[in-house]
Amino acid sequence: MSESFEIRCKGVGVSEGIVVGRVLRMHGNTGYVYRANIQPADLEQELERFRAAVRLSRSQLQAIKDRAERELGKDHAYIFDAHLLLLEDEKLINDVENSIRTEQANAEWALKVVSDRLLSVYSEIKDDYLRERGSDIEDVVQRLLVSLSGEQPVHRNLPEDAVIVSQELLPSAVAELDLDFARAVATDSGGWTSHMAIIARGLGIPAVVGLRDFYRRARTGDTIIVDSGRNEVILNPTPATFARYQSETTNRTRTRMPEAVHRGPLRTLDGVEIRLRANVELPAEFAGVSTYDAQGIGLYRSEFLLARRGVMVSEEEQYLAYSKIAEVAGKYGAIVRLFDLGAEKQFDPAREPERNPALGLRAIRYGLHNEEIMRTQMRAILRAATGDRLDIVLPMVGDVSDVRRARRILNQEVSSLADAQVPQGQVRVGAMIETPSAVITADSIASTVDFFELGTNDLVQYTLAVDRGNEDVADWFRTLHPAVLYGINRSLEAARKRGIGAIVCGEMASTPSYATLLVGLGATDLSMTPSSMPRIRRVLSLIDSTIARQIAAECLACETADDVEALVRERFRASWPGVFPLSSLPVTRKR
Repeated sequence: MSESFEIRCKGVGVSEGIVVGRVLRMHGNTGYVYRANIQPADLEQELERFRAAVRLSRSQLQAIKDRAERELGKDHAYIFDAHLLLLEDEKLINDVENSIRTEQANAEWALKVVSDRLLSVYSEIKDDYLRERGSDIEDVVQRLLVSLSGEQPVHRNLPEDAVIVSQELLPSAVAELDLDFARAVATDSGGWTSHMAIIARGLGIPAVVGLRDFYRRARTGDTIIVDSGRNEVILNPTPATFARYQSETTNRTRTRMPEAVHRGPLRTLDGVEIRLRANVELPAEFAGVSTYDAQGIGLYRSEFLLARRGVMVSEEEQYLAYSKIAEVAGKYGAIVRLFDLGAEKQFDPAREPERNPALGLRAIRYGLHNEEIMRTQMRAILRAATGDRLDIVLPMVGDVSDVRRARRILNQEVSSLADAQVPQGQVRVGAMIETPSAVITADSIASTVDFFELGTNDLVQYTLAVDRGNEDVADWFRTLHPAVLYGINRSLEAARKRGIGAIVCGEMASTPSYATLLVGLGATDLSMTPSSMPRIRRVLSLIDSTIARQIAAECLACETADDVEALVRERFRASWPGVFPLSSLPVTRKR
């Protein structure tokens, strides 16, 4: 542990904790894929080889899911449902088989061509959660490639102090490891919503992702410190660094038991009631709504209906999906976000890519430009809302004109269904507040909608003009920037002034320190991934909203994100000692 060898790398802490251990490097994929020409007489044999690989992969994944259910519980094993669905997706399988036939190519090459095309679609999706579902495709493809090669998956027994370091650690690779002794995970790629991050949180393993080139620097056996609270990993720490971390380490035996779920109303210490709703997408996530006692579904990402096949689904298919969502949500109801599509142009592959897709034809603009897509979705939602338990939220609203145009289309579809005597329900219409223009005109927008939803991930991105997926500018993505807090505060005030509800969703709602600050800004309705609810419930039940309001007011008066973060660290620890460990509070980044 010489002074000259200490290496510090910044990433994104996605699972809380501090660990001191030893590096165990793991490869994340199979590498190069070759092309071979298949003679016409041998095509049927090649097709059968691919089908056998699909069958083998499906069997392996089912075994992985069964193990995950035993060790992690169903709330985290659902991840592998998405993988199994991909292996049952007729379009994906047929596309590979057609490529084998038409290109007379080996199964490996055909699989790579089809998956690369599908991954290119995912890479352009605006929604972070959906974009990172591309890792599911990569995971399944890698498993298929291994099955085609005839190799057996690697099963490793880990040493007691192992910290897994990889370029990209795919979910099924994590699930196949003997994780009894794994202490932490550090990867070059990934984000908060990646499935690897979800698994790490489920296991209680500290994890830092998005480290870029850390894998290249590390060697198996090196001493490593993973500090997710500071979004940092330290390789070959100096004796002084090592000693400091040894005194505060959370390196301890983990428990696989899930946190106890406290049911009933959530109230702060001073009696303010907070509503916790669920963000869902995959059908396998639906069980979490009741498991974690969510008060309905605050955000249903309807793009999942399209992402599986890359084609538009019929009105009837959508109707069945939304009916199920209403059933899952129960008496509290669900909010369906209209298709948040963008520059991926899933339904117009011949169209030229946009030069600046982040600022292009996306979300509400895409729907208004492709009106029939919006009409079909609205009809399906209206039909499924017969119990009046479904609402609509419009993504990335820019101003009142977007709302008026969408409402006009909705009213036309209401009349059309009524004329045809088709049963329908009443739906409320909300606006996603995600752009500076929506914040600035929040008062006007509030007069035209029934509720707001604050999409904090995109609100930060667009307010600060920082692409959260671009590692080169990651240090400029500051959730606690005063401008972001101002935007949230202004939007909440506009909603209160007009007497409409305001739901905050995104990463802020599911992070304890951020959620506390949101309560201080006046938010009482939060929506998040179901598995995040126990820790949010625990923390918010231990804070006083009056103190939170005082701290939030001080934060609004700050000049920089550094000032806000320092203030939050100081005031939170002084006001609620023991509630916020140091590792759970924001850390000022040095640029």
